[in-house]
Amino acid sequence: METIKLGVKGLFQFNRTPTAIAQEPEYLASLGLIQDLYRSTEYWHGTGRYKYTENRDTVDILGGIGREGGLIPHEDDWDEKRGVVNTVSLARSRMYARLYAGMFSPGGRPIENELGSREMWGAYFFGTSGVRVVLDNLRVLTRRGMQEARDVYRDKLDRWGNKISGESSVRSFVETFLDGTDIQENYPILIGIKKNVVSHTQGSRFIDLHEGRAEHPILLDGITHLEVPRGRVAETGALLQGMGHSEISVLPIEYGEEYCRRFTFRTLVSGKPLES
Repeated sequence: METIKLGVKGLFQFNRTPTAIAQEPEYLASLGLIQDLYRSTEYWHGTGRYKYTENRDTVDILGGIGREGGLIPHEDDWDEKRGVVNTVSLARSRMYARLYAGMFSPGGRPIENELGSREMWGAYFFGTSGVRVVLDNLRVLTRRGMQEARDVYRDKLDRWGNKISGESSVRSFVETFLDGTDIQENYPILIGIKKNVVSHTQGSRFIDLHEGRAEHPILLDGITHLEVPRGRVAETGALLQGMGHSEISVLPIEYGEEYCRRFTFRTLVSGKPLES
């Protein structure tokens, strides 16, 4: 067991001990494929099956990706250095993308054999990004400047979080990630992106630390695979097949969690392809 000390609240346990899934014949039979796919994956995108529109309608995210032929850039105003641009947000680390995918789990239910809690990964990724923000803005971090920044990002967070939950009450940043969606038929999706597909643009260092932003579409032939809860694998595969994209592999996200237990914490957060 690795014990990782993060933040001021004490210790988070990072237990890499294999679970029962490690001995399942289906998992063992998939290991060669998983190794090949992870070796070929440079970036990750965490999303879910459904989200809300501004009008509170429910839309099928995965269906839209299939119809549009890939991940299409959308308006992005999170980075003041870039301004308002259209981008696809990508994660360098699978575990960082898994944080975002987890928001689409109804009620925040964890993955069956989730490797490391969402609190732990959030503390690391958002904590290190926060340190980067402070270091990059030491000269302007006055009390007034910090309050203005909080107000700006509070509005952005509210608009972003409303895509996940239809609750009328405003969620905090932590609640957005931990409480999940209220769309009961929803489920998390991890999308692997092939090497040498992304030409990302440079922005603020606190975002570039763990993310890449692509201003061009990520087409379906640039996707290595999808990971979804294993109870949704057949459904997801049938959807892709029905749209003419049966060449994209669909794996249980539980298998990805199990496979990642062979890597150290440092490797998992490095953002490098997971090769064993």
